[in-house]
Amino acid sequence: MPKLENKRMTENSHSPLLYRIKSLHIVEKLKLKDLRERFTQPPLEFSNYEMIVRYAPNSFLFVYNYGSVVFFNVPEELQEKELSAIQEYRISAEQSRATDIFLLEVKEGVVTVPPQAPGVANKVYFDRVVVSSFSYEIVKIVCMLLAESTALEYYEILIENLLVKINSYSKTLRRQGKMLESTEDLIKFIGLCMDTKQEIISNLYIVDSPDETWESVELDKIHQELKVMMEIDIRYRGLEYKIKIIQESIEVIVDLSKSKRETLLEMVIILLITFEIIISIIKWH
Repeated sequence: MPKLENKRMTENSHSPLLYRIKSLHIVEKLKLKDLRERFTQPPLEFSNYEMIVRYAPNSFLFVYNYGSVVFFNVPEELQEKELSAIQEYRISAEQSRATDIFLLEVKEGVVTVPPQAPGVANKVYFDRVVVSSFSYEIVKIVCMLLAESTALEYYEILIENLLVKINSYSKTLRRQGKMLESTEDLIKFIGLCMDTKQEIISNLYIVDSPDETWESVELDKIHQELKVMMEIDIRYRGLEYKIKIIQESIEVIVDLSKSKRETLLEMVIILLITFEIIISIIKWH
C-alpha cells in the first residue's frame, strides 16, 4: 500500500486533514478501454467517459476520456509509475502541457461517509474546498471539475497560439497586401484550426451535473460553487468566441486563396488565347 500524502494542519488530533490533488492534461483523446489493464490497481469504476482507480480509502486516480488524469492523495513516485504506463499517450515536451494543483481540506480531520456534519458548512476557496467530513462523492466532484479546468487550460493555450498565427497573417496582409505563405502551409494551418475546433466541440461540451448532485443539496452546492470559482462556463464561452474569430479569419484566407487561384487561372486562359491568336496569325501569313 502506498504511503499517503494527507497532512494534518497542526499537532492536534482533531485538526484538519489536507489532501493534495494534481490534475494533468496528457492528450487530446483517450480510449479508456485500452488503459483498463495498464495501472497498478484494477478500476473501481469504469465507463466510456471516466475510469477510477482506488489505492486506499482516501487515495484515487481519475482518468477521463478527453485526456485529463487526476491524482487524489497519491505519492509522487506512484504518480510517475502510473504515468509511465501510458507514456505513449502523453503530450510531447514541445507542446503546451497543462497542470493544476488543488486541495481538499477536511475540517474535522475525520474520514466518514456522510458529505456534511451537522452545523458545519462546506466552503469553496480559490485553492481548495473545505468540507466537514471526507466522502468519496465529494472527491469525485472536485476531481471531475479540476480535470475539466485543466483541459480548458490546455485548449486555451492552443487557441492563443492559433490566434498569434492568425495575427501574423493579418499583419502580412496589411503590410504586403498579399499572403506570403505557401499554399501547403496555409492548408496545414486551416486543417489544424478545423481539427482544434472539432476536438473542443467533441471533448469539452460542459458535461451534465454528476448523478450524486441530484441526490444531495450539499453536493450540488459544492459542485455549483466550485464550477463558478473555476469559471468553467465563462472560459468555455471564451473559447467559443475565439474559435469564431479564428473561423472568420480562415474564411478570409480561403477566399483570398480562391481569388488568387481564380486570377491565376484567368491569366493562364488569357495567355492560351493569346498564344492561339499568335499561332493563327503566323499560319495565316
